[in-house]
Amino acid sequence: MFAVVKVGGRQYRVSPGDDFLVEKLNAEPGAALQLPVLLWSDESGVKVGRPLVEGVTVPAQVVGDVKGDKIDVFRYQPKKRYRKKTGHRQTYTRIRIMGNGESAPPAAPAEVVETIQGEVVGETQSEAQNEE
Repeated sequence: MFAVVKVGGRQYRVSPGDDFLVEKLNAEPGAALQLPVLLWSDESGVKVGRPLVEGVTVPAQVVGDVKGDKIDVFRYQPKKRYRKKTGHRQTYTRIRIMGNGESAPPAAPAEVVETIQGEVVGETQSEAQNEE
């Protein structure tokens, strides 16, 4: 079984038990997520969503934040005595897939469960509804 899920504007091929890195999410370690499914494959066949597969989400859990490799950036202009060296380390969030995709939420408290829908979400849906 595998699925293609969308997190932070990117698509990832995942299976139960997989760990993978995504761009930094505003979620605490241990938080439960429901990832939207774009493509679903199991013993019965393949389901392709337009754009999402109806009624199927993949439960996941945030493991924690990690930093990526350092990238060195060096700029210079010849014959002008201009040299500038900087660096960058991207922050990622490690996510673990908890099970196969189902319509039922994971066994986490309801206030911890967030739904990622295309973009990085910093607040729960109930907070967003209260602001409207």
